[in-house]
Amino acid sequence: MAKPSLWPQWRDKIAGGWKCITYEMFDGSGPDRKLTAKPHGDDPLGRVLISSNGFLSAHIARRDRMGALPSGNAWQLGEDKEVAHVARGLSMYCGYLELFEDEEGLFWKTKVEICSDPNRFGGFEERRIEYFEEDGKAFMVLQPKQDMVLEDGTKTRAIIKWEKFE
Repeated sequence: MAKPSLWPQWRDKIAGGWKCITYEMFDGSGPDRKLTAKPHGDDPLGRVLISSNGFLSAHIARRDRMGALPSGNAWQLGEDKEVAHVARGLSMYCGYLELFEDEEGLFWKTKVEICSDPNRFGGFEERRIEYFEEDGKAFMVLQPKQDMVLEDGTKTRAIIKWEKFE
């Protein structure tokens, strides 16, 4: 029997707008893990919006790849190489999330309805979530349940910290 979603119990804390404040990649998930990369630099460009009904829309981009295309063309008319350079720096997906708890803590599971990576379409994105409040601000730390793969093929573990802005 499937466990019921814990979303109703967490809605007031998690629903809202979130700004990415750190995006770090590690060589594992244990206490001895080492930082291997900050693929979005020291000032990541990411937003997550979560409705009160649990609809999630997540967008993250490499800030250094945002801006006008080098050719000056509109996106639709851009050269394949320059469009691919921008597109590979973007990661987006959306869908309804459900919130659960297991022996390792809270996690959400989102059925992917629209995404930038066609391999995610129709599947599920699962994130471990740690929610906390500090100095009157709300934060959440998300960690995919599975390793991620960088552009060079290296497997890493992402830990992404978000601050609630609305």
